[in-house]
Amino acid sequence: MDRRRRAALLALLLGSMPAAAQELLPIFDTHAHYSSPAWGQYDAAAVLKIFAAAGVTHAIVSSTPDEGTQRLKAADPGRIVAMLRPYREDIGPNEWSRDAASVAYVAERLARGGYVGVGEVHLYDRAAADTEVLRGVARLVAERGLVMHVHSDAEAIAVLFAHTPGLRILWAHAGLGVAAEEVAATMARHPDLLMEVALRAGEIAPGGRLDPLWHELLVRNADRVMIGTDTWVTPRWSIYPEIVAEHRRWLGLLPPEAAAKIAHANAERLFGLPNP
Repeated sequence: MDRRRRAALLALLLGSMPAAAQELLPIFDTHAHYSSPAWGQYDAAAVLKIFAAAGVTHAIVSSTPDEGTQRLKAADPGRIVAMLRPYREDIGPNEWSRDAASVAYVAERLARGGYVGVGEVHLYDRAAADTEVLRGVARLVAERGLVMHVHSDAEAIAVLFAHTPGLRILWAHAGLGVAAEEVAATMARHPDLLMEVALRAGEIAPGGRLDPLWHELLVRNADRVMIGTDTWVTPRWSIYPEIVAEHRRWLGLLPPEAAAKIAHANAERLFGLPNP
């Protein structure tokens, strides 16, 4: 069956299902971390069981240090998608974009292959988005046709696009704290901007009802939105199924075709991975 017929069949099936059944949608998690504090409590096998139990078919993982990502990818290369985080040792979110060694580190790691992008990186102000280090890393990402996963406000997004033509950005948390109106305006302004909505389910559907502004934003940008969980601290692994379930609840309130795109199809297309 060709892709068009499969998509039509999926839409027909989902359209005939109640919202509860739509909660069975597979999820492509585009924002997960497996950093060193989690290793002692959750080994790779335990993390993979958590993904499987939550119905997560793929997960983009980045870690501090990168060893965590590599451990998971080695254990399940079909499910784990590697994103390179430039943080290491004493170089963290506040230092990386001003540390001259960051460009060489990213270049050396990307040369090994196997990464779909660089991030999640934090840019806390406009100045951090416009350093020579940041320009160098963004250029490496754009030249390789990869994605930069960026945690920032809308102003930093504009700075990145201005100094690096051809860059594709996955906006972490859709700006986290940026109002829906500004998110919509930023998405309209930058056609190469994608976003994932980790930590924003409570704003998308407060009290179990879709917020009208978010509803419009999600449907209008249904080809550019993805799901994220953000396991930035170890305790989030213990509630991972609940985080995914919270996303599935609001996905069930969207038109079925939009829900399927956001849940998994957009990320599969972007990163060239089939839905298993």
